[in-house]
Amino acid sequence: MKPMQEGKIVKFHSPLEGENPEQVYVILELHEDVERPRAKIQALNTGLAFPPVNTVPLEDLEVVEVNTLDLIGHFVTINKSDYSQVKGKVVSVSEQKINLDLSRGVEGVETNVYLTVLDKQGVEHIGTLFVN
Repeated sequence: MKPMQEGKIVKFHSPLEGENPEQVYVILELHEDVERPRAKIQALNTGLAFPPVNTVPLEDLEVVEVNTLDLIGHFVTINKSDYSQVKGKVVSVSEQKINLDLSRGVEGVETNVYLTVLDKQGVEHIGTLFVN
């Protein structure tokens, strides 16, 4: 699937020799109003304090699904439907794999990952993952 918006998680559909074919990136900016559409991308999970940002042709990228099962057992913050936030331990995810959408919020990054968390009092809450 061709990336069509900022915040999508992507990888190169045909990486160069010597490049990690599993390396994923987040789209920071899209430039589709030019002769050759391109995207500004930043590498994820590099271990670097300041991961590299590159501008590449949009046609070289494809959207990847993210495995949400890796979140189970982690302490996270979720946004609930009543606009409140809850911190808790992830006990379940609504979808095992998802085309992740990231968008900048006022104080962090909002996602489309629906989770169930258990708060410190043992109460379950459902909402979307929020990263601050």
